[in-house]
Amino acid sequence: MAFKRLFILLIAVMFILPAVVLADDFGDDDFGGGGDEEDDFGSFEEEKNEDEPFDAEESAENKEKEDQKKSDDAMRDLLGEEDPEEDKTEDKKEEVKKDEDFDAIDQIDEGPKEAKKAPAGLKPVLLIKGGFTLLGQYRSKPAGATKSITLGSMFGSVDEGLLGAEYEGSHVIAKGTMNIRTENPLMNKSNNPLMINNLHSIQNGIMNGLYELYGGIKFFGVFVKAGKMAPEYGLMGSSQKLGMGFSTPFLTRSLNAVEGFIPETDAGFALGYEGTFAKAHTIHLGLMLGTGSSNSAFWESDKTMGLYVKAAYMHKIFQVGFGFQYKKDYYSSATGVKELPFIGIGIHANVSVKGFEMPITFDFNQMSMVLTGALLAKKTAQNILLSVAPGYAYSFKSDWADKVALAVRFDLARGVYIGKSNYLDYATFKNESMYYRIGVTANFFVKEVCGVHSYAGITFLVQPESKVVKTPSQIDYGFTTLMLSAGAEF
Repeated sequence: MAFKRLFILLIAVMFILPAVVLADDFGDDDFGGGGDEEDDFGSFEEEKNEDEPFDAEESAENKEKEDQKKSDDAMRDLLGEEDPEEDKTEDKKEEVKKDEDFDAIDQIDEGPKEAKKAPAGLKPVLLIKGGFTLLGQYRSKPAGATKSITLGSMFGSVDEGLLGAEYEGSHVIAKGTMNIRTENPLMNKSNNPLMINNLHSIQNGIMNGLYELYGGIKFFGVFVKAGKMAPEYGLMGSSQKLGMGFSTPFLTRSLNAVEGFIPETDAGFALGYEGTFAKAHTIHLGLMLGTGSSNSAFWESDKTMGLYVKAAYMHKIFQVGFGFQYKKDYYSSATGVKELPFIGIGIHANVSVKGFEMPITFDFNQMSMVLTGALLAKKTAQNILLSVAPGYAYSFKSDWADKVALAVRFDLARGVYIGKSNYLDYATFKNESMYYRIGVTANFFVKEVCGVHSYAGITFLVQPESKVVKTPSQIDYGFTTLMLSAGAEF
């Protein structure tokens, strides 16, 4: 408010006060008779007063009062104060009628012009999505046990918790958010060490706790960023929203990130281009170099270097993205420097029309792994991830109710880990093995209130047991869960 008043006062100094001084000069010429030619102001005053006797003293006094009143009215109007004697609008209209060429009065009549829209600036980032497992169970077979045991899975957790802020100016961009997702027994019971590592990499300590923290610049759509970021890959960024409201760690983000084959964050450097043309079509091209958070005591790796590429087209109805990654785990033993490459390719798409939504993702990953007992021997493994999640949302014509959304989701993973060993150990990975998950969710969304959009719903999710190794028999027992969920975003 103080800035607004200062800005308006500046306008007064620039326009109104000089105009009053000019009016003073014109008046002196008219009344004093010093000018050789009459101007519009003098002619108007003479025509108005031609039938009245001229009194220089009275005229000067009236002029002084009139000038003072104009100045007081202008300052009251600029400062947002009301005229204690009479209605301001009528005064301004009458003054303009006396002199239509008086630019200062015209400025008062029109009022301050609307300022040019400022950049988005600093704004908070808030996304909380969590739930409570009302009914559910999973089976486990402890080491050395002859039979599996069934355990209940009644627990509560925050599955996605982004807190922070971001700034987007004309040429400056910055973001700092933290994921406060909490422990989840289903995630911890998983045999996938990459999945567990992705979960814990954003929970253990401040350094790993920073989900995204970067700064950079942009110019005519070109951006340059440095810090800890979500890798440029597919349509990952678009998954960080309430969406259909699936509320489990397996369904909140890109399946490629959930299964751990792409890190949720990577520290590095990114550049690219994002621009919108014809008001509806957006193109995103991105390249990122990063040092991954995954490291391996088994491989004695102290760093992972990755290259990530994204090419995406986004429209209100249709979005499609292509992602590519090339990573290397570096071996740092005194016996020599070696490396294990990792290649990932992904195609992600989504169609949204008249309440219907159909997202689909397909990812292929090829990894070099180490054969147990033969440190120098390598073995190539492959993984395929497929996920579809069709849904429909019915919108209400209401002041507070937004929509009811119903969606189903199917995930397939082929090429899975069968033990909680090191993620580079080929002995604990099977190319041909697979499992799947299927779920359904119903959610009720409330319209935005004070910038906050929220929902509540119920989700059923099951991962059937699967025989991942035939001989000797090894089973992934999966789980079943019925979950009440809720969330909000700013």
